[in-house]
Amino acid sequence: MRILNLFLKEPLPGQVRGRLAESLGGEKAVLIYRAMVRILLQQLSGLEHCHLRISYTPDDGEEAMRFWILPEIIDDPSIDLDPHLISFAPQGPGKIHTRLAHAAERAFQEGFRKVAFIGSECIEVSSRWIHAAFAQLNDEYDVVLGPTPDGGQHLLAVQRHLPALFKDPSWSGPAFRRTTEQAAKHGISLFTLPALPAIRTEDDYQAALTGPLGPRFKKVTDKLEKKL
Repeated sequence: MRILNLFLKEPLPGQVRGRLAESLGGEKAVLIYRAMVRILLQQLSGLEHCHLRISYTPDDGEEAMRFWILPEIIDDPSIDLDPHLISFAPQGPGKIHTRLAHAAERAFQEGFRKVAFIGSECIEVSSRWIHAAFAQLNDEYDVVLGPTPDGGQHLLAVQRHLPALFKDPSWSGPAFRRTTEQAAKHGISLFTLPALPAIRTEDDYQAALTGPLGPRFKKVTDKLEKKL
């Protein structure tokens, strides 16, 4: 049994994509965030033999998240995900590393044997990428880690509960180095995926528009903007 936890925030001004909001404004940041999530759901199409859990914050945002995510999946023909294999759960209190640790512990208690985590920052993550990460959780590796060029992380996958890995308070900055250091310190075998770009700043956003998913990203953003 495998589970992918997608960590999301309710799309409200001032609550999402803070560094984008600083340069582009809160409303534009929300628009870009919603477009990023739609692209990511399209990318995850074809996810097989894997439960998808939308881990959301704030904890009282379940209704808002369901009204946002489920129509995206049901109404968009380019998104091929089974709603029956999707659940929603609050992230709970604490900083991101604490919430990740709680989600991992909960998933293993529920009987899942391979547990992966992603956020919304990297739209190039795909179902094939997730399957590749799970495939590396074997007799040789207990952890799979996906870095970003800025030193952060875009993916973490484990096949047993490893609290020692969840020590860094953020997935950006030097998070990748700190996670690898923790793995080495505790003798945890780790496989590293190739780096994928994250969208955190306006420069990252502009770079994404010229990247492999740029035309689709712009089309989704423009479509959402017209609905405002």
